[in-house]
Amino acid sequence: MAVEALKLIRETEEEGRRVLEETKENAAVILKDAEQEIKGLKDKADDDEKSLAVDISNKYAKEGKEEGKAIQENAIAEAEKLRAAAESNLDSAVNRVLERILGLK
Repeated sequence: MAVEALKLIRETEEEGRRVLEETKENAAVILKDAEQEIKGLKDKADDDEKSLAVDISNKYAKEGKEEGKAIQENAIAEAEKLRAAAESNLDSAVNRVLERILGLK
């Protein structure tokens, strides 16, 4: 009976060691898989971040270009108005200068 009990204890210990080793191996595999999954998620997040940054940059570059074009068009229109006003005043300015030089007025 004592021999059987000792044999049962020894078998139980060996089974416990085997289960512990299997558990350690399974834990190592799970940890490795988790680390690979985390790396994949980080890489995807980095790619998504870069893509989003490019999209935002392109959006604001386009808006800036459109705004710059509108400002340029307004500036050209304003310059044209000033040129037209200057041309319309040119004759009277020349006449006044000549009148002063010639002492007519």
